[in-house]
Formats: sequence, C-alpha cells, structure tokens
Amino acid sequence: MLAAAICTSGFAQKRVVVTKEMKSAVVTTEKPSPVRISDGAEVPARTFNSPENMVNNFSSAKADGYDEYRIADTYYDLQSNSTISNRIALWPDGTAAFVATMEVEEDSGYPNRGTGYNYYDGEGVGDIPEERVEPMRSGWPTICAYGNGELLASHASGTNVYYRPTKGEGDWELIYTFPAMTWPRMAVSGPNHEYVHIVAADQETGTNKNFLYYSRSTDGGHTWSDPIDPLGTDNEPEGIYKNNLGADDYVIATNGNNVAILFGSYTTEMFYIISHDNGETWERQNVTKYPVPGVHSILFADYPTGMEDTLFTSDNSHSIAIDNNGVVHVAFGLKAWAPSDAEHYHNWTTYNHGILYWNSEYVNEQGGHEIPLFGDWSGDADLIAEDPTLIYNGENGIANTLLLQRLDALAEADGFQHLDFFGYQVDEDGDGEWNYEHINVDGLVTYRTNGLTTLPGISIDERGNMAIIYNTPSEVRFNEENEVAYRSAWVTMRDYTGTWFYDHVNLSTDFTHQKKEVYATTSCQQGQNNKFWFTYSEDRTQGLYLDEDQTELSVNNIIAVNLDADAFEGWNVNEAVNPMTAARVYPNPATTTLNVEVNASQISDVNMSVFNIMGQKVAEKNGSLNAGINTLSINTNELSSGVYFVTVKANGFDKTMKFVVK
Repeated sequence: MLAAAICTSGFAQKRVVVTKEMKSAVVTTEKPSPVRISDGAEVPARTFNSPENMVNNFSSAKADGYDEYRIADTYYDLQSNSTISNRIALWPDGTAAFVATMEVEEDSGYPNRGTGYNYYDGEGVGDIPEERVEPMRSGWPTICAYGNGELLASHASGTNVYYRPTKGEGDWELIYTFPAMTWPRMAVSGPNHEYVHIVAADQETGTNKNFLYYSRSTDGGHTWSDPIDPLGTDNEPEGIYKNNLGADDYVIATNGNNVAILFGSYTTEMFYIISHDNGETWERQNVTKYPVPGVHSILFADYPTGMEDTLFTSDNSHSIAIDNNGVVHVAFGLKAWAPSDAEHYHNWTTYNHGILYWNSEYVNEQGGHEIPLFGDWSGDADLIAEDPTLIYNGENGIANTLLLQRLDALAEADGFQHLDFFGYQVDEDGDGEWNYEHINVDGLVTYRTNGLTTLPGISIDERGNMAIIYNTPSEVRFNEENEVAYRSAWVTMRDYTGTWFYDHVNLSTDFTHQKKEVYATTSCQQGQNNKFWFTYSEDRTQGLYLDEDQTELSVNNIIAVNLDADAFEGWNVNEAVNPMTAARVYPNPATTTLNVEVNASQISDVNMSVFNIMGQKVAEKNGSLNAGINTLSINTNELSSGVYFVTVKANGFDKTMKFVVK
C-alpha cells in the first residue's frame, strides 16, 4: 500500500485498481475554444436543480488544527478559467491579505464585478466587503506584499496595477496600466522585494490567437519593462506550443532571487522557466513531456484519423512554489481524454485522476529531472508484464507517461520524496474501499479543469514543511435530488522529514458545509512556522453558473483557512534555526543611509525596526535574506541626530545593534 510506506496519520491510500466501470465511464465533451471567454460558456450546458436553501450564518469556525474565516461573498462564481494562484499575500508579522473575483449584486450581467479584498490582522478578518476595490468593472485579481504595503493587479480592458503603502488600510492608487494584458499573475522577489513580476495573456480580437506576456518592475510597480513573450515565438500558431497556451495556463512563484513561471494545459507539456537573478536571465525545465513522443503540444487536427489511443495529461490545473533552498515544487491534476471528432473529445474522468507532486530534485534513470516518458523507465516492463492491457502503448506511439498505476509505481521507486501521487482514493466512510458508485458519472460535474481531483495549491514554510490543498467529489456528501456528489476541499501535508499525511484534513466535514459545493481552491505559496493559508469557494448550488444551465444565481462564500500543522498527531516539528550567523551595521555614525549586513545560512524573510532611545519605533522595513552576505539599507535622512537601535528579525530570531545618526 502506498500510504503504509511512510504515512503515519490520515486516510490510507491503496494501490490503484482500475475497474471496468472506471474505464467505461466516459463523458463526451465539446472541444473548448482556444480563446478564453471571461463571461461566457465554454462547455455544454448541463441542468441542475437547486438544492434546498440553507440559512448561511457561517462567519468563522474553528476545527482541530485550523481556523476558517469567511472573507467575501460573490454571485460571480468563476474564479479562474483553469488554474488559480497568487490570491493571498503574507507578511513576516503573520498578517495576511486575500482577494477574489467578486460580484455583490444578484445580477447575471455582473455590473459591479471586481476585486473583493479582506485582511487578517493576526486576530481575525475584516467585515465582508460590500464593494470592489477598482473604480471599473474588473476581475481575476492577484496580490502581493510590498514592504509594509501591498500591490494588487487585476484586469479590466487591460491589466491595472494598484498600490497602497499600508497593508489592510487606506486608499488604493492606480499606478500603472498594461493596455493589452489580461488574466495577470503577480509576485515580488529580491532581498527587499524590490522586483515585481507579472505574467499575463492577451487574445487577438476575432481570432483564436493567444499571446503571453512577461514584464518586470524595479520601482514598486510604477514603471515596467516592455512586455515580452516569455517563450519567444514558441507559442505562435506555427511554434512548438501551437498557440495552445493562453489565459490562466500559467502560475508564478518567487523566493529570494528566484522567479519561476509554470506553464501547462491538457494539450501541452508541463514545464517552467526559472530565473535565479530576479528575471534577468531564464532557464527552462520540463516536469513532464507531452505523451506523443517528440511533440510539445497537439491540435485536434494533428491527431491521426481513427486513432483511439487515450492521452493522459494535465487537467489544466497546476501550482508551483519555491522553498528556501531554491527547490521548485509542482503539483497538478490529471486527465484522460481522446478526440472523438473535430469538435468533441472523450473524457474518462474517473479513469485517471488525482494530484501529481514533483520537485526539481527528482532524478530519472537518464539523469534528467523530468518524469520519464513511458518506455524510458525500467519499471515499465514490469507493469506491462503484470497487465498487458492496462498499460497500452498503441500503434501511434502514445506514451502513457501519466497513467495512474505508473505514477504510483514511479513514486514508490523514488521513495515518495521527489515524486508522489495522491488524492485519487479518499475513504471517507471508513469501509476500506473507495465507493465509485457514489460519484455517478452521468451527472458528474467536472467544470473547467475536467479533472475529478483538481486545482491543487502548494504552500511551503521556511522550515521545509509543505501542505497541498485540492478539491474532489465527496464519498459521503451526496445531493439526492440531482444525484451528484458534492465537492470537498482536502489538504495533504508533508513535514520536513519527508513524512506524508495523505488526505489528512477534510475542510468540508463541519455541519455548516454539509450542503455546500467546493470548487475553487488556492494557497499562499509561502507558509510560516508550520502554518499555511488557503482559500476556497463554497456554493449551495452545484455547478458553475456561467457554464451550467441553472435557473438562479446563488451566492458563493469565499473561505480563508489558517492551518496549524503542529496540532496534528505524528507531525515532526522542525525547531526554528537562526539564519543570521553574523550581522553588523555601517557606516556608524550614519548620515543619510544605514547599511545592515547580514550573513545568512539560509533564505528567510527579514524585518528591520529602528527604535529611538525612548524605545519608540521610528522606522521599519521588510525584506528577504539569501544564503550568504546580504546588505540591506535603511534611509536615515529623516531621523534627528542621536542614538538609535535597529532590531533585525528573521525566522523568529532577532538581533539588536546600536548606531548613531549625526
């Protein structure tokens, strides 16, 4: 059994068994348009009856190991066309900010759509927002901490960047507009978070062409470099990605000077580009190649006529994070599909589903880091010998690289440290089996990601602990009226020793969630001292209103979750390490600038506070430390002559140094 090898707690997982029912449970779906529609349907309509109305008196709840906060309500229920990221900002003092696409009026035209914002001050969150942040109709927000302030980007006709100097309060200032960029993702990097990065998309009106953009700011978002295509010409119609990468097919992560952008969809391979110098230069790394050997992406027209081989790919949802050692961590949902004609494809949702985890320290038998194509791993022969019909490498050369049995075996061969596969069997009722019949594929809602288990979000703290949120249909929460299982939010965790806690936290067990559907799930990429922030969207009506033929709008609650891993039995607590091996200040006395030099043993966030002789705080600055010598500066221009103290805090440790301003 997979879980028995290293899991000490949580629901057990079994070796994968594919049944005839799973193989035959096929849904035929209309081919999505390559152009994303911000307010329209992309999949065939499916009718759902609204479940019984419930009185929503849920404001906050505390369960063992985590707190929940209702941060926003919205009638607009499409949080993303596919993957979601960069919706949570976290500061070194433990405060956090959350954003979501929000509409406060029960109007299917969504005239007031925009960013719903809320702030956690260390004790609780603010009131449910009643109006959007932006002055115009907007959507798809992304937020990040910038010093003691915050940066927000969202798209209207283009991407707008907003700033305010104090987190959680004050007016937002529109500081920049990208006319042609939409569906943005934004992040900050550098010793003092001085570099701001945006990756976004655009679509040429009246065509199916997708364009990707990347831009960087070095002055807090006030000015930006000219937007460039981060893939060069690779995403052109005649390029290797055949124009298949578009809106929301990317996520961005940063840590220290490292910046990584992950790309992927069900018609392309999964890969990322990474910069170790804040976006100056870039490298490329595959996570997994496309299942057609030698092909980076595929169009329906490229698929050989009459070919019946199934493609095992990403389901269009993926997540990325970078830890303090510079290791890149990736998770994505899985999908099994095959074109049926020029306009439709078959989707075997239950045949291949789960969350695949990979990190950049994984090494295959050829010495590379990507998951090996089917046929390139020595264990493939054993899988075929065990069941020749299970692993099928057909006449047309389809490589079943991401078949769930193979992923399970690859993870076991790796020791579950750099590659793992979970979330495909959650035994909620404790009968020792995953009851597939509860899912009822005829009424199955797969939404835009087309995966049964989908939308993972990775969070990693400074000690190397990790938590991954995702959503999947429940085995026990079932809508009898429309015969569809409700979706639930789950969290799988791994502590710094490499011990996994599979499907360990079910966020949908409380009675307030019993008749609620979870779809969107996302994470803050950085955890803090064994604590992790997540958000999820919860609705009393199953299905997405924009995509389904529903008779009424219903409100979605956006829930923030603060999970404390220390509360769980078996969790190995990694005592905090002081990253500051040495520190000094110069010049001393200072005139206009005080330099704080810190020799750090590891990457860490850092806070510097200046106090006068009376103990009053007179200046503060947040930043980050990289391993090695770091020089951070504080402006002393506005300080009067006298004696001061600067306290440097990193990873829970602090060092205070005296200096003089003359």
